[in-house]
Amino acid sequence: MAEFTSFVMDPFYALSREVEATKTKVAESVFENYKLQVAQTNDINNRAMQVALHDSTALANLKQQVADSVVQTMLAASRTDAQIGATAMSTQRLVMEQAEKTRGLINGLNTQNLNTALINTNTALVGGGIGYGQLGLAYGGLNSAYQSANLSSAVNAIGSQVSGQRLVNTGTYTGNVQSQTPTNVL
Repeated sequence: MAEFTSFVMDPFYALSREVEATKTKVAESVFENYKLQVAQTNDINNRAMQVALHDSTALANLKQQVADSVVQTMLAASRTDAQIGATAMSTQRLVMEQAEKTRGLINGLNTQNLNTALINTNTALVGGGIGYGQLGLAYGGLNSAYQSANLSSAVNAIGSQVSGQRLVNTGTYTGNVQSQTPTNVL
């Protein structure tokens, strides 16, 4: 049998095999790098989605809390308005009841005042009639006293004139007034 001798490979063939092996390794390395990039991108996207989902959930929770707070505030405001309305109605009812009592009291006082004024007017009229009658008597007495005083004064004047002189009296009497103008003759 023949012995095989070492076989020498063609250098171009060996080089081409090495180039093919290198190409395969580079392609595998690029593919692995691509897979790594895709995995990293997917991880980044997943994390971004988780953050976005978390932020969206947190925002939705905040919105819900704000909405709940607004509803609670509106309920509290409605309760307050209802309490204010009830208090106002109670106060108005009390004022109306007191107004009726006050109106009754004022009407009673007005009636008493009118009755008192009527009694006072009747008393004044009766008293005025009595006083008027008395006034007539007093006037007559006063007139008599005035005439008597004037006469007495005139007599006294004549008496003093007669005592040493002659007198000519030219006095006049009109109505209820008497005047005199004595004239002395020397």
